Amino acid sequence: MNEIIAIHGWAGDSHQWANWEKLFKSCDWRWQNAERGYKNLSPHTPKWNNNSNQVELKRVAICHSLGAHLVDKQVLHSATHVVLINSFSRFIPSSKENRLIQLALNKMMNAINTPNEAAMLRKFHIKAYKPNYIDVKAIESNLLHISDLGRLRLKNDLILLMNSDSLPIGLNTYSKVLIINSEQDHILANQTKVKLTEDLIKHLEAAPKIINLQDDGHSITKIKNIKKIKHWLEFDHAKNMV
Repeated sequence: MNEIIAIHGWAGDSHQWANWEKLFKSCDWRWQNAERGYKNLSPHTPKWNNNSNQVELKRVAICHSLGAHLVDKQVLHSATHVVLINSFSRFIPSSKENRLIQLALNKMMNAINTPNEAAMLRKFHIKAYKPNYIDVKAIESNLLHISDLGRLRLKNDLILLMNSDSLPIGLNTYSKVLIINSEQDHILANQTKVKLTEDLIKHLEAAPKIINLQDDGHSITKIKNIKKIKHWLEFDHAKNMV
């Protein structure tokens, strides 16, 4: 059976994959979620099914944003296909945008474990889902259930994001890679997206494929866009889709 391991990004959790999991499982894909455990969910690092070593079966790592740098290195290395959703090799661009982004990240870092923490995370989630609607009331409880260990992971992972300057460790040069870029992404700078593509072209044996989404933000919510990714995975000979 073809299988997927999905990993969320910074300040997220595995609940974000609910619609994805339902869609792929309905088509006989095996689905597992990795979980960082920032909130009230326990950390979890899934492994590939031992029976999926057959060449014709696909092992797909779906990584959202920082998730590409958080996914287990052996899982990433053994993936036949990798989907990078609004992800990056270097988050902070080496351009005039550098200073403003650095200042914003420092402000977020300083808000962790302070009375400003919930407001900072609320603002981040709204920005990540923009232009799509997010039920702020629904995320309020999550903002209040961050454990001390969760806060430590938030800080450490934000440091990882700030210091990122290369492709995720473990990415196999023979993996087939799909880049998902949302044109209304309010988290990633355009130069950050360009650098990821350039780095992948240098690293991979086969150039990455790209799907540009015009109507989604940093977090992918529309079923039609999830289906585009599913289509590529099932017909990975497809050319770039715009």
